[in-house]
Amino acid sequence: MRFSQLSGIVMFLVCILTTKAQNPEEGRFFFRNFQDTYVYYKDGRTFIVPANYDLVNGSFVFIDTEDGNQLKLFGEQNNIGSIRVNDRVFLATSPGPTEIIRTDPEFMVLYKPHILDGAKPTGYGGASSASATRTVSHIQGAGPVQYLQKEENYVKDISKVYTIKVGNKKRQFETEKQFLKIFSGHTEQLKQYIADKQIDFNSIIQVEQLCNYALSLCTK
Repeated sequence: MRFSQLSGIVMFLVCILTTKAQNPEEGRFFFRNFQDTYVYYKDGRTFIVPANYDLVNGSFVFIDTEDGNQLKLFGEQNNIGSIRVNDRVFLATSPGPTEIIRTDPEFMVLYKPHILDGAKPTGYGGASSASATRTVSHIQGAGPVQYLQKEENYVKDISKVYTIKVGNKKRQFETEKQFLKIFSGHTEQLKQYIADKQIDFNSIIQVEQLCNYALSLCTK
C-alpha cells in the first residue's frame, strides 16, 4: 500500500472519530445556530449579541468574537428581564428556557432537557455592563469570567412544561393527567375535547387551544 493511500485512510478514520466525538454535543444548544439576540435587563440595559441557550448547563451563553470566539455566560442572569430571538420572547430560567407564548391570559412553555451524564458540568462566573441598546460582539466583564469548556454530558430529549394562569394562581402541567387535575370540575368535558381534537401535548398550538377551551368553561 502506498504511503499516500495510507495517509488518506488515516485521515478518513480521524474524520470519523472526530465526527462521532462531536455528536453528543449537537443537541447541547436550544437553537440550531447562534444568532443575534436582544437581551433586556431589568434595570433598562439592552444589547444585541450572538447567543444561544446551553441546555446542559441551564443558561444563556454568547460568543465573544474578541476573545477567540469563546463561549461565555451572560452576566447577572438573575437580572435579565427577557430575551428576544426574532419574534420569540424567553425568560432566562433554569433548567431550560421559558418561552412566553402570550401574556393575557398568561401561557408559557418551559423547554426542559433530559440530560445524560458523562462528566461533571462546568461552571461560569462574571458580570456584564451595557449602558444603551447596541449591537455588540463582546461584553465587558466586571469580574473574572470562566469560559464554557467541553462538556461530556448531553441532551437526550426535551419535554415541554406548560404554565397557565387560572384565576390568580399559576399552574404547571406536562401531561393530560396533570392538566385534568387543574380543571377537575370539568374533567368529562375536557376528556371529550381531547379525544375529539386528538390533542397532542407536545404541540404548543394544540395545548394553547385546549387551555382556551378549559378557561372558557371556568367562566360559564
